Amino acid sequence: MYWNRPQMFPPNKAGGQAPQNPPTNKLVENRQQNTAGLWNGGQVTVLANPVVNPIAEWRSPIFDLRPDLPFLSQGEAEATPVYRSKTGDWGSLWVMVDGLSQTYGGGALFGTSGLRVTYQEQASPIDPSLTRRVNDLIDITPEFAFNPALIPTNQQQQSALLQFKPTSDVDPVRYWQVILYFTWTQDFSAGYAPQLRVQASYY
Repeated sequence: MYWNRPQMFPPNKAGGQAPQNPPTNKLVENRQQNTAGLWNGGQVTVLANPVVNPIAEWRSPIFDLRPDLPFLSQGEAEATPVYRSKTGDWGSLWVMVDGLSQTYGGGALFGTSGLRVTYQEQASPIDPSLTRRVNDLIDITPEFAFNPALIPTNQQQQSALLQFKPTSDVDPVRYWQVILYFTWTQDFSAGYAPQLRVQASYY
């Protein structure tokens, strides 16, 4: 991997060739042209276990939010590169958690029964293999709350849509990841533990 730099390649002393421009780094070209980046994580199923007080988690990939910077500042691990949009914004990680209204235990329980949802961010300014937790757990359970007793079945909330932004400043930290933790204080032994479907994309 290489990156754009102003100096010229030195001439080949043996061949007597003139100095040449270094080859172009496609990552830097992308940044310079303000081509927006996109990561599409598709839809994955998150399985909780055990059936009594189950837990589950979902992790985004580790994003490289400054892929224009020298590759040599990275370690052996690789990260998923994304680029800021044409408007200059660094974009958002969008996560939709589906299956909240799914019933369990013969219809007596829902995917949100006894559910608590928290999230945490991990980051590193230099190396994707050195990301560390940079905040305490943040409770976002209210985003998942609904009252099925008061709302008709065909109008009940099915999903929770979450937006995460790496920064509101000019530049974000280079390596960044979001982790969602799902914990249920509920006995699902009459059937099986909840299964949530997560759609995610960064743009």
